[in-house]
Amino acid sequence: MFRPSPIAKCLSFAFAGAVPILAVSADREVELEQVVVTATKTQQSIREVPAAVSVVTREQIEQSAASTVDQLLQAVPGVYAARMDASSPSRIAQTYTRGLPGNSRTLVLLDGIPMNVLYDGQVDWSQLSTQDIERVEVVRGASSGLYGANAMGGVINILSRIPEEGIHSKLGVEYGSLNSKRVVASHTQNTGPTSFLVSASHYESDGYNMWRGDSTVPASHRDVIGTVKENYSAKVLHEIDASRILEAGLSYMKDETTGFYKPGTGGYIPQTREQFVPSLRYSADEAGANTSLVAYGRFGKQWSDTLATPAYASISEKGVYNDQTLGANGQRTFQLTDNQRLTVGADVLDGTIDNHFTYPGTSRLRKTKGDLERYGFFVQDEIKINARWRANVAGRYDHWKYGGNQTDTGAGQPNSSYTTTKGSGFSPKFGLLYKLSEAVNLRATAGKAFNLPDMFNLYANTKRGTTTNWANPNLTPEKVKSYDLGVDYYFGKTGYIKATAYQNDATDFIYSVQRDATNVDKINVGGVKTKGYEFEGLYRLTETLSLTASYTINDSIIVKNDRATALVGKQLTNVPRHQGYFRADWGPQGGVKLFAVANYVGDRYGNDTNTTVYKNYTTYDLGGSYDFTKDLSGRLTLLNITDKKYDGIGYIAPGATITAGLTAKF
Repeated sequence: MFRPSPIAKCLSFAFAGAVPILAVSADREVELEQVVVTATKTQQSIREVPAAVSVVTREQIEQSAASTVDQLLQAVPGVYAARMDASSPSRIAQTYTRGLPGNSRTLVLLDGIPMNVLYDGQVDWSQLSTQDIERVEVVRGASSGLYGANAMGGVINILSRIPEEGIHSKLGVEYGSLNSKRVVASHTQNTGPTSFLVSASHYESDGYNMWRGDSTVPASHRDVIGTVKENYSAKVLHEIDASRILEAGLSYMKDETTGFYKPGTGGYIPQTREQFVPSLRYSADEAGANTSLVAYGRFGKQWSDTLATPAYASISEKGVYNDQTLGANGQRTFQLTDNQRLTVGADVLDGTIDNHFTYPGTSRLRKTKGDLERYGFFVQDEIKINARWRANVAGRYDHWKYGGNQTDTGAGQPNSSYTTTKGSGFSPKFGLLYKLSEAVNLRATAGKAFNLPDMFNLYANTKRGTTTNWANPNLTPEKVKSYDLGVDYYFGKTGYIKATAYQNDATDFIYSVQRDATNVDKINVGGVKTKGYEFEGLYRLTETLSLTASYTINDSIIVKNDRATALVGKQLTNVPRHQGYFRADWGPQGGVKLFAVANYVGDRYGNDTNTTVYKNYTTYDLGGSYDFTKDLSGRLTLLNITDKKYDGIGYIAPGATITAGLTAKF
């Protein structure tokens, strides 16, 4: 049975209201007995959780070819991670859950800090390096009953590493196709009540020409698109005593896009974004109760220029995006009896955006401002009814206030008056698990969730050429009712198969609708339904060979739209109907580890009327590592070995790439 250390146990509750950080056993058989926290915000064996939960472990991260977290999600059923390559810029990174397109509809947490940017709900996946990640937990299905806004499709919890016992240093270097280079370094020290971890990573790539053949940008002006990424982080952890821990952390992340257009002009910045993320955490693991308190900030800034058309040779607009989020959360869990556990918690968030757009050679100034205040309270009761039945009942009350406007001094440009909107809502969630036998679990969940309109949709009117995209300050929060049924079958300690059927019924879905040839409106669509099936499995054929697979069948359609009735019955954009993933890992004696991956993504529609289709594709990857000594290892990965030039979302994949690297431990 997997038993976390006292420190890990205390830490898991410190991050339960935010994100769990748990010790992971080195025994491969024990993976089936993993302890997860995200689904209930409390420690729970994954086999006891009445929810659809998937975990990407540290071992899987180290054996993958991923350099950013979104690349790890390809294996998770029900999740579509659209970015094609590490060199692809953040602006084309999209990650959807259960057929609900748009990053804002899936809540993404990094050590308990919401990473969905207030301006447009995007997540800067390009900045989330795998260097510092211990594991990723994905809970699919409406989760506002515990987490509040954004958790319509589910929650992706990114768990960073903590200081290890002793003194350890690591240095890694990689080089590959597209002149891609990566350097990572870390040092951890834990020799007493105070420990620390520092790490850094740098990645750069010349990139490649991502442009589709039907792009409106003339071929003569399409440049290669590359990237430069930097990540720095530090953690200091202090054990006050055997039951209390205090931890402070600071992360800096930066992602710079290079290229895009030629001939271009001096000083042109396609996109550069940086974020500072400080945090302070306290936890106490007492007899019969656990307490956690977290305070954090996220300070982001982005620079992005627009070139004049059709020449693409001068800067027509220079944009500076500022966003700031301050927040805190806390919870207390009471072990009422051996069979019942009660958790109460609260959180608060205060965020602002302040974006400025200037136009060289003119006095024109465009500003978009917005602010958001929200707080929430939740209660959860976990009940072990008897040896076979488990029940989780949760409910959360949220209150919010947001406001903002846009001003533009340019003649004939759209403006909006400052508006303030208040609201509140209650989100319940219910989960039930029945142990049909020691090997078979049946589970069911139902819940409600919501998503607040982001600042871009509310206030940011934009005009490109002759087309005006109109924001709508009267947009209402999106709402969804979610249901799923699942069965899990465990082959002892050698593997499992899990199957889930789900349905989401969404109302007031925010969507872009073409009013006429020169105007596009943001409106609340009457109804959207997504439904489908998720399958995942792991099986260890031998001590050295294991197989992992997942498959998703999804149907996402508009079921009601009074404004544009022709769209009723159409599929939502950029959501694949089918996804499949298969991986084989072979680890014979002698320090060798090999893997092979096949990844399938089905057709996706590129526009509302479903007349533009991004064709299905399958890619094949090979890779492996070799331990030269216990402190020196090498790895080689070959991605997309058939050189498939498939469509992502609006851009083309790079084809075959190869990367080699060395890692040394000191």
